[in-house]
Amino acid sequence: MPLSISGTTGYTSQIINAGVMENKGVEVKLNGTPVKTKDFEWNITVTAANNKNTVKELIDGVSYYRIATAPFKAEVGAFVGQEYGVIMGTDYVYDDNGNKVVDASGLYASTSGNVPLGSVNPTLTGGLLNSFRYKNFDCSILFDGQAGGKFFSTSYMWGMYSGMLEETAGLNELGNELRGDPAAGGGALNEGVLSDGTVNTKRVDAETWAGGFYSGPAAQNVFSSDFIKLREITVGYTLPIKSNVISNLKVSAYGRNLALWGPDTKHFDPESATTSSGNVQGIEGGALPSVATFGLNLGFQF
Repeated sequence: MPLSISGTTGYTSQIINAGVMENKGVEVKLNGTPVKTKDFEWNITVTAANNKNTVKELIDGVSYYRIATAPFKAEVGAFVGQEYGVIMGTDYVYDDNGNKVVDASGLYASTSGNVPLGSVNPTLTGGLLNSFRYKNFDCSILFDGQAGGKFFSTSYMWGMYSGMLEETAGLNELGNELRGDPAAGGGALNEGVLSDGTVNTKRVDAETWAGGFYSGPAAQNVFSSDFIKLREITVGYTLPIKSNVISNLKVSAYGRNLALWGPDTKHFDPESATTSSGNVQGIEGGALPSVATFGLNLGFQF
């Protein structure tokens, strides 16, 4: 934790160790060979892991520590006795029946303060590797993924607010122009109930509706970080070489990050939004699109 110190020292803060965390988890790895003959072999490796990082103690007198903040709307913090990395922000207001409450302006009502909106940590991570060999040819296909975590998307909030994302255009649920006149069936309708329990029927213009993603509940911009990826495919061929110098020569081609399934929003790769080398995890802002990579390998054995 950074502690403020006098500027006369030449520094503005000092980093101290002021917390105790406990990690508990389990990891399982299973290997199998469904088929094995002289010319053909098929191997499978399955991995699955779960880890829970609990904050046991913070510095005396502190029960919550803000780890990082997203612009204006959300933060990630650590509560004593809870899992490390809780997303904090304003949530929807719900009635006794679990319906979202819409205010008089036609926009969603927000809680008066920040509340927990989920954990940045996935409940489950895992992978599936299939490898095949036929004579001198070999191939491997790797899938991996995660489930159970969440992230706050600053880019989505601003993209909706500014009208840059495609969800702010096109047709509404009536088949009319979303950016059209609400009085003529255009505009947007937030599904929910009013404070008196009646169903909301107030349509708002697209600019006002999109602006609600900034002014309204931060929960509108919190997404699941679940995904499954086709992480890598490799195809190779081992050349039969008779040499006193080189005993093995293998040529292979690979592709990585080839496909993605299951993201909560198609605009962002959940992996790039939730991974970091430091404490700032679970807050996406200006994330670049994920890219596929391809290459060739040439291997020798002497």
